[in-house]
Amino acid sequence: MKNFILSLLLLVTTNTFAQEITGHVRTEDKYSIAVRNTITEYLENKFTTFDKAYADNVVFDLNGNKANKAAVKQGWTAHHSIYKNIKIEWMFVETTIYDENNNNTVWSHLWGQWTGTSNRTGKEWSNPFHASFKWVDGKIVNSNWIYDPTSENQEMAAMKK
Repeated sequence: MKNFILSLLLLVTTNTFAQEITGHVRTEDKYSIAVRNTITEYLENKFTTFDKAYADNVVFDLNGNKANKAAVKQGWTAHHSIYKNIKIEWMFVETTIYDENNNNTVWSHLWGQWTGTSNRTGKEWSNPFHASFKWVDGKIVNSNWIYDPTSENQEMAAMKK
């Protein structure tokens, strides 16, 4: 009985002090569409939406490594000389527009599956990825990417030999 009462007390206390996240999640808003367009254009080695959507001083965090807009664009362009048949097998984008309880921030989140075939070996690579984008005044100011870098590391190391 004591365990039950203690558990009930902890549950009530947790729910009382938990701050509700208040905001609206969308999938067809201008932010989600811009993220999808950036990825679709990447497949064609085009960067029109990338150039417009990302702030010039955007900070990219790629698996914990910081990069700037020019470096990321250069890397994504290089993918097209390292790989062929680059595809996004699936992707899902959603944007949460938070209210004043969360400083009116806007974040988009992207999940997907990237595939490409090595031009060097013919090996097909497949990598799931996740990215989050913080928007300020209609521009992405922070972009965090999580993915398996094995294919990039192996292909770039082989190019240096």
